Amino acid sequence: MLGIIRVITLEEEASIHLHGKLIERRFGLPVMSRCIQDQPLGVFNDATEAESVPKIIALARELERSGCTAIGISCAADPALLEARAAVGVPVLGAGSCAAHLAMAYSSRVGVLTILTEVPPFIRSILGAAYVGMDRPDGVTTTLDLNTPEGRAGALAAAARLVERGAEAIVLACTGFATIGLAAELEEKLGVRALDPILSLGAAVAAAASSPDRSSRI
Repeated sequence: MLGIIRVITLEEEASIHLHGKLIERRFGLPVMSRCIQDQPLGVFNDATEAESVPKIIALARELERSGCTAIGISCAADPALLEARAAVGVPVLGAGSCAAHLAMAYSSRVGVLTILTEVPPFIRSILGAAYVGMDRPDGVTTTLDLNTPEGRAGALAAAARLVERGAEAIVLACTGFATIGLAAELEEKLGVRALDPILSLGAAVAAAASSPDRSSRI
């Protein structure tokens, strides 16, 4: 069982389980999803990330007690990744670092599409010399802004700018891009490999589950 930690406060059950359902449909993995509380706009700057850390740790412990054998942090900034790993005895994966590692398997020229003013540190360190730059959609400051026609159009335009700068693969460094299914559109319209953070997380867990010594644990 994979436990997904949503780093945004959501009320509707369908919204809470959306990212988990993406993984279930693609990889056939059982998923349990939980949200942190009192963060209706999610994690989008240093202050909101710091606020989320103790909540993520608490949820990681709760999911482990509930029987989850792997935990995924559904945020491309991978908040509390190291702290959660220290707090539980099961593997903890971050959506952003999973997408960055997978991007490196496809290209040595990788761009990052984000809603932040800087590339998340884990992603930047993984990409190393393959990093060609970052871009962000105009007018988008939180993940909720992506759920508008203007936000989606801005994301497509920002990705196109990364391709113009030489990116052959793009890490989608916000799980809101997974929510709106942007990766498939970028690949169709721009001809670039786009790494969805949620599906990258699912791929990493599925790969671990298929190995002979781990298949019975995840």
